[in-house]
Amino acid sequence: MHTPFATVRKAGRSRWARRALPGAALALTAALALSACGDSGSGKDASGRTKVTVRTDVFYTGATLPLIVGVEKGIYAKHGLNVTLNPGKGSATTLQTVANGSDDIGYADAGALVQAVGKHMPVEMVAGMVQKSPLAIFARKDSGIRTAKDLAGKTAGFTAGSAAETVFPAYANAAGLNPDSVKFNKVDVPTRDSLFVQGKTQFTFGLLNVTEPNMKVKCNCDLTVLPYASAGLDVLSSGIVTSKKFADHDGAALRKFLTATAEAVNTTSTDPDAAVESFFRYVKTTSLSKEVVKQQWLASEGLLTTDRTKGQPFGCTSADDWQSTIRIMEQHGGVDAGKVTPADAATNAFLSGCSDTLGGK
Repeated sequence: MHTPFATVRKAGRSRWARRALPGAALALTAALALSACGDSGSGKDASGRTKVTVRTDVFYTGATLPLIVGVEKGIYAKHGLNVTLNPGKGSATTLQTVANGSDDIGYADAGALVQAVGKHMPVEMVAGMVQKSPLAIFARKDSGIRTAKDLAGKTAGFTAGSAAETVFPAYANAAGLNPDSVKFNKVDVPTRDSLFVQGKTQFTFGLLNVTEPNMKVKCNCDLTVLPYASAGLDVLSSGIVTSKKFADHDGAALRKFLTATAEAVNTTSTDPDAAVESFFRYVKTTSLSKEVVKQQWLASEGLLTTDRTKGQPFGCTSADDWQSTIRIMEQHGGVDAGKVTPADAATNAFLSGCSDTLGGK
C-alpha cells in the first residue's frame, strides 16, 4: 500500500521516530535466537589463543571483507586470537547480542548504536570502519530523476529502522524536497530492492558501498545516485562495537583484535583480488559475485575515514562526527535531545595515534 510520508509522521519526531526505531521485541527475540548459536566469553583454545566471538550487521558483503580476511588468512590467530565470525540480522540485533554478552564484538551502524545508547544499552563503538556516510538514493537514469526534488510524487520501498530511511527526512529537507510528497511501500530490505529491480518503484534506498555495486548487476541499468553527503548530511556509518563489560574486562583482547583488524584492512587493500578469494573460501553461500564483492570493498575503502579523521590510524573517530550523527538521530531517530554524548557512544582508548580522545579513558 502506498503510504504518503505525512501519514507516518506527526509534528516533531513522534510517529516517524517510532517507525525508525527497531521493534524492541523483535530485536530481543532475534538476539536470543542468535545467542543460542554463539559461545561467547573469553577463554583459551587448545593453542592458548583467546576465543572471541564477532557478529557482523547482516550477511557478509565486501564492506566486511577485512573481517573475513582476518579469520581466513590467520591474521587474528597470529595476534593470539581465535575469532569466530558470524553474520547478523541487522545492526539493532547485533547490538543486542553484544550488549547481553552473547557476542564479544560486533560490526554495526553508528546511528543504530546512538539509538541503543539512548536506551541505556551498555555498548560503544571502539573503531570506525566505514566512517564516511554511504547513505544514498538510487534511481534509473531513464526515470527522469536527476535531483532530490524530482522524487516528489514518486514511490519507493521503505524499511523501518533502515539507516537510509531513518535519515531520509533530514536529507529531503536539506535538499529542498518536501518529504511528505514521497510515497512509500512498507517492506523489508530484500523486497525493497526487488521492487526497484522489477520496475515497480521509481527509486530505492541503500548504501554506496554495498547497494550500488550489487544493484548495477541486478537491474542491469545505469543508475542516478543521490548521496546524502552531497546535501551536507554529516552522519557516521559503521564500525567495531563492543559492550562496556568486555571493554573493561577484556581490554587486552580488544586491543589485539583492533590491531589485527587494522592489519587485515591493509592486507585487503594491498591485494583485493586475493581478499575476494578468501571471501569465497570462507563464505559458502552467497548471491554475490566475485566482482560485486570486490567493487563493494573498493567503494568501502574510499569511506574508511571522514574529512576530520583523514590521515589518522585505522579506526580513529572524531567527536565532531559523533556530535553531528547524534544530532541527526535526535531529530529523526527517536533519541532524546541531550541524552547521548560522543563519549557515551564511542571511545578511541583502544587505538593508538588518534588525535581525538572523545573524552574517553
